[in-house]
Amino acid sequence: MSKIDIEGNIRAVRDRIREAALAAGREPGEIKLMLAAKYQPVENLIRAMHCGETLLGHNLVHQLQDSERELQTLEAPSHTTTVIGHVQSNKLSLAMTYAQRIDTVDSLKYAQRINRRQEARCAAGEATQPYPVLLQVNSSAAPTQFGCEPNALLDLARSVAALPYVTVQGLMTIGANSTDPDAVATSFATTRSLLIAMNEIEGLENARELSMGMTSDLELAIAHGSTLVRVGTAIFGARNV
Repeated sequence: MSKIDIEGNIRAVRDRIREAALAAGREPGEIKLMLAAKYQPVENLIRAMHCGETLLGHNLVHQLQDSERELQTLEAPSHTTTVIGHVQSNKLSLAMTYAQRIDTVDSLKYAQRINRRQEARCAAGEATQPYPVLLQVNSSAAPTQFGCEPNALLDLARSVAALPYVTVQGLMTIGANSTDPDAVATSFATTRSLLIAMNEIEGLENARELSMGMTSDLELAIAHGSTLVRVGTAIFGARNV
């Protein structure tokens, strides 16, 4: 089996981001690249980090824990780790221990759990600031996807903004699972409109992160205002599991 050209793939993805940004009249530097690390061995992540990539996104908390522990023992380059998958309540403490942000908050109950846990972490001297989150929007109303319904998002944002140990930094969406680019574009446009409306809420004026776009649709996402794309397959190749 040939070795995956992670370095070359990163250059290609960076070129795609640059071209999409310029086509949209945006600065390429406005868009961050997050490595979707699901099922990736630590060796692959380190190779990507040595290319200057510092943002890791994990879907599965047990893999997040194992990966971060191994990276610590290997003295890997400095990086930031984010949870980009749904977190079960019994895994929340682990997620918050090993990740610097959770991007999948889609209910007040979920946010309240984070708030209570962060309060305890602050009391124990494990943290000093509110815990950062993104609110996840089910922008295509897909029954198989997590996320807050669009018509309930602003009420959720107001409620979460009132929690003292949680800070909302923006929105995340997966987008429509469709081969129709118009359907995908519509889901991205919906999320961007919600972000603009959310920024009108007191205390959320600077919550401007817009995480949307993956390997297959990052150009559409950037055209609709994405500030962060989550890419795995285009960098690491198709997953074997």
